[in-house]
Amino acid sequence: MRAAYIALLAGAGLLQAATGATAEPWACEFTVECITGEPCGAAAYQITILAADHEGRLFLSSVVGDTPVTRLNPDAAPPVSYASAGRNGLAEMITIEADSTALMTAHIFDGSPMAVIYFGTCEAL
Repeated sequence: MRAAYIALLAGAGLLQAATGATAEPWACEFTVECITGEPCGAAAYQITILAADHEGRLFLSSVVGDTPVTRLNPDAAPPVSYASAGRNGLAEMITIEADSTALMTAHIFDGSPMAVIYFGTCEAL
């Protein structure tokens, strides 16, 4: 089943060959925060995406801790997206564009479901 899915993605042009280049690490600063049901406002939320273990696994590091993430596109050239899911009722997705603009969405599902969207920039370290 997995092979059929990969073949489908490749045939649709959605899966590219890995280039061997590494996009990480990234330092991101989000300056706008939009919480479900509330107006958007100023934010000062910072994250880092880096390989933080000897196995080369990727982590999103922030004030709330370190969360394993997966790079969704094997090509390291932006736009590049990362996602995590299911840890303590939180799923996150980050997309970094070629011009360094970034969007991060956090889905919180440990009770009352809600979403938080962050807008900002990321730079390669």
